[in-house]
Amino acid sequence: MKRIDENGFSLFESMIHLLIFTIVIQLTLLFFYWKAPVESSYQNDFLSEWEVFSLEVQELLEEVHVIEQPKTTSFTFHTDRGRITLQVYQQMIRKLVNGEGHVPLLVDLQSASFTVDGNRLKISVTKNNGIKKEGTFAIGISM
Repeated sequence: MKRIDENGFSLFESMIHLLIFTIVIQLTLLFFYWKAPVESSYQNDFLSEWEVFSLEVQELLEEVHVIEQPKTTSFTFHTDRGRITLQVYQQMIRKLVNGEGHVPLLVDLQSASFTVDGNRLKISVTKNNGIKKEGTFAIGISM
């Protein structure tokens, strides 16, 4: 004996499945259109953070009296404020004044390095998301 509803999908059921499928596709496309601007805004946030960091480092280097032998993970110099150290600590670059304090200048880093060439300081950083940035800062030596 055969039942009446065992013949397959009705037209109404097919239309409901098609409607659900269309909604899922539209939501998927909407997600990808939303995702691209959000990712670019996060990258722009890092660029803003880098600019603020650059301005602060350049301000610190305006009137330097003495530069200590730089290391790849730290850079120490003397100003009127005292002995200032820029140091890679865990996943950040921090500032120490006279060996005290802990002022984070740039955070969420995978790696960072300092190199000095004459009166120029070069800082290279790589964020955890792979974005690389490099800056060269003039060291203002005062007597």
